[in-house]
Amino acid sequence: MAGKLIGIGVGPGDPELLTVKAVKALRMADVVSVPKAHSDVSSLALGAVRQILEDRQDPPELLELVFPMTKDKSEIERVMARNASAVADRIDRGKVVAFITLGDPMFYSTFVYLFEAMRRHYPGVEIEIIPGVTSLTACAATARLPLAEREEVVAVIPSEVDKCEVEEISRHADSMVFMKCARRFKELVTVLKRSPFEKSTVAIVRRCSMPEERVVVGEVAEAEGWELPDDYFSMMIVKRRDAEKERGDVV
Repeated sequence: MAGKLIGIGVGPGDPELLTVKAVKALRMADVVSVPKAHSDVSSLALGAVRQILEDRQDPPELLELVFPMTKDKSEIERVMARNASAVADRIDRGKVVAFITLGDPMFYSTFVYLFEAMRRHYPGVEIEIIPGVTSLTACAATARLPLAEREEVVAVIPSEVDKCEVEEISRHADSMVFMKCARRFKELVTVLKRSPFEKSTVAIVRRCSMPEERVVVGEVAEAEGWELPDDYFSMMIVKRRDAEKERGDVV
């Protein structure tokens, strides 16, 4: 069989949220590539698929790839080239390499870095992408807070976006989603209190679908008093109230 790379989204963490296609790919892959921020930390993505791999009669090779959390572009390029080389080496030997990642491979994922490095350095390699349940949709389901309906606009905001940009975005969005927001939570709430989202519903979801999951839902006006742990895997969803609906003009 010809080798190839498969990017697999394993969802937010609950093994039951894996897609059927993802499970099939994990049962046949020769190599399972596991992304890690540091070599000495465990992988949440691997935890989501561990039982599937353990149930196999022919366990796959586990290839750990380190993706350091740095903004140094030269360091990122060096590491990505090294990781791409490790993957390409196995593909050259006819192996199918499955790269697992939390959420979806093409949505704020470490797979995007590998995908771009593979296309740049090894353009002839076949790449398949299996989508997964995103943290975005999983958190909305857990919080029971609809992201969008009808013509509503959703803004997805990374953790480092400047607060002035957040203020500007708030003027044009009906829902705002803040990725990995715990560290800046109180600062963001202060911004929201002077925006069109002042009288809106806010939900904080920490470690969605995992055993440690915690959900807090309330009003923006009261959220400033919430005490939340500084957990990297936290998301905030803010839903602007529809004034027309509140008056009962829209059914």
